[in-house]
Amino acid sequence: MTMNSKLPTDTNDLENNENDSATHDADSQKLTSTIKLEDENIGSIRFYPPLFMQRYSFTAKVLEKHDVKWVADLGCSECGIVRFYREVPSLHKIQLVDIDQPTLEFNKNLIKPRPSDYIFKRENPLSIEIYEGSATDLDQRIIGCDAVSMVEFIEHLYPETLTQVEESVFGHLHPSLVVVTTPNYEFNSLFPGEPRFRHYDHKFEWTRSEFQKWGQDICDRYRYTVEFSGIGDPPTESQHVGYCSQAAIFTSSFPRKIDVNIDHCNHYTLVAESTFPHKDKAKLTSDEILKLEVPYTINLLKQGRSLMDTDHSSEGEDEDEDQVLIPISRLMNFSTISKIVDEDSLRKFLVENGYQFTGDQSKIIIPLEVEWNDMYGSDYEDFETEIPAGQTISISTNDAQELE
Repeated sequence: MTMNSKLPTDTNDLENNENDSATHDADSQKLTSTIKLEDENIGSIRFYPPLFMQRYSFTAKVLEKHDVKWVADLGCSECGIVRFYREVPSLHKIQLVDIDQPTLEFNKNLIKPRPSDYIFKRENPLSIEIYEGSATDLDQRIIGCDAVSMVEFIEHLYPETLTQVEESVFGHLHPSLVVVTTPNYEFNSLFPGEPRFRHYDHKFEWTRSEFQKWGQDICDRYRYTVEFSGIGDPPTESQHVGYCSQAAIFTSSFPRKIDVNIDHCNHYTLVAESTFPHKDKAKLTSDEILKLEVPYTINLLKQGRSLMDTDHSSEGEDEDEDQVLIPISRLMNFSTISKIVDEDSLRKFLVENGYQFTGDQSKIIIPLEVEWNDMYGSDYEDFETEIPAGQTISISTNDAQELE
């Protein structure tokens, strides 16, 4: 297959003229322009909603159409796709995988339930996990997933790495559904300047015929069928270039066969995990229920901290302005917690989940600088949840009584 794998000439020019400051400045501007093509709202080209959101929405709708219960998203980058995946009713498990651990750490709060998730609960359980790891490796914790998504990911791979990912995903993992999106190089002619790659890290960008040839080759090798589509309509006068992003939806009805000779160890590092509240708690383990109830209860107590006794002078541990001390005994006043664990077991749970204690181990220390959007992700402000007419956010009667 022929790939448009030549790196943008702007990058080469920049490297070749390092010693010529005038040329260097000019080429720096070109390189900046090349990088900004990833925004895909350049010149007269405008997408609303932004194209990255359209891609996430497109993929989420495919998962919902196929009633997917477990999806692994490879190359998740900033984890933004989880905003859309967690709205898919059928999903019970979402796994996000990327090799960039600092980026994952920075965005890990996106997987936490928002306040509205505790009020308008899901019908089905949902757990979300973030892993640092390579898509070339087959970690045993993703084996058995219904679907794999790779959204604007494959173009960041060198050809030999892409071949390894193909074998890992389509060959060994072999989910019933795989969704792939990647830039359509033909669309780049509509952006200002000479046609070039949309991001400095892209190793290739394919035309529609190249992408379709790749997709059909996957089908021939791994017993899949494929449907091609796209995201981002071109202007009326430029329909000939196709969608801005092209998409392939691979499906297979053949059962997966796990090769016993393949190393199925835990190659990935768990960065964060979260369990969402839902209506049928009977399906949750005690530990899963605690992971829901403890953060929720702590937030209730933190917001209502004026109701608590804050006189700790006898213990020499005054409450600072930037923190609140919550007694373990106060958490045990909540029946949703005390009916599951005793105080010693709760203390062990808190230790295992990274909570900080006072010196006598009787209270947990909760920083007050952690606001709602820090705890629940930056999307809390950007994607506000609408409350249906006639409904208000309120603390339940039981919770209000337990706060008193």
